[in-house]
Amino acid sequence: MHTTESGDIHGDVPAIAHLTTDAVPAAGSAPPTDWSVLPVVQGNEDSVVMVVWRLLRQEPALIVSAGYVLLSLLGLWSSYFFYRGFQLSILDYLQVSDFLVAGLRDPAYAAILAGGALLAILVGWPDTLRRRNPARVDALRARHWGWRVLFSRSALTSWDMSGMRPLTGVCMAVAFFMALGAAIYSLDKAENIRQSGQGSAVTVHLAGDTAALPGTARLLGSSTGFVFLWWPQQQRAEAVPISAIKRMQSVVLPARPAAAPIPPPAQTAR
Repeated sequence: MHTTESGDIHGDVPAIAHLTTDAVPAAGSAPPTDWSVLPVVQGNEDSVVMVVWRLLRQEPALIVSAGYVLLSLLGLWSSYFFYRGFQLSILDYLQVSDFLVAGLRDPAYAAILAGGALLAILVGWPDTLRRRNPARVDALRARHWGWRVLFSRSALTSWDMSGMRPLTGVCMAVAFFMALGAAIYSLDKAENIRQSGQGSAVTVHLAGDTAALPGTARLLGSSTGFVFLWWPQQQRAEAVPISAIKRMQSVVLPARPAAAPIPPPAQTAR
């Protein structure tokens, strides 16, 4: 039998010696560790989040509507706790148009949403690593007790104890942290206005009056039909109809003292 050896051909079999170990992993080698913090999608096809996501992909216009609803709910939730500190029932003064823009009045809500999502992902990261790298996690658990605690199946590190899908659990955790953060932020903001005198200081001129009301108020916010004020001298809040206000002026800030001119350098006599 005649056998030729030319280039990369040995007989009828192509040579494969030029293939590197990166292309074909060695037998018995462990797969690379997947450090992704995103929840595992596989196995979550029947979760509520995936059902809603598939619906939004079929009807993209619903994304805008859903976004408005979420922002409105966050704004109403925050407004309730903020005005509650001033003994004002804010829901009695809002109209339909106020509900739609309630979540757009403060950019801090975006930071609260991002913080809640980050915290929920970090809390669920051990469970995500355990699902993505079962062999690697088992090896770490056998090495030290700290890894066993971190990757244990508890209510704080695994969604298995809750009976929810990981995607559903993460989204619910984000909603919880977002609501908690918005409530704490609103209560702290109201406390700073009441106790520390923060907020926008304004003078109020009512319709039909020639002079402004005595004292300065803190502007809490406004709606379609009302302006909400806090009077620190009387320690009371009130909702004033917009039609009853002639003019509102911000308090003039004191001018900064002018910097002293730098004297010219002294000249020495020759």
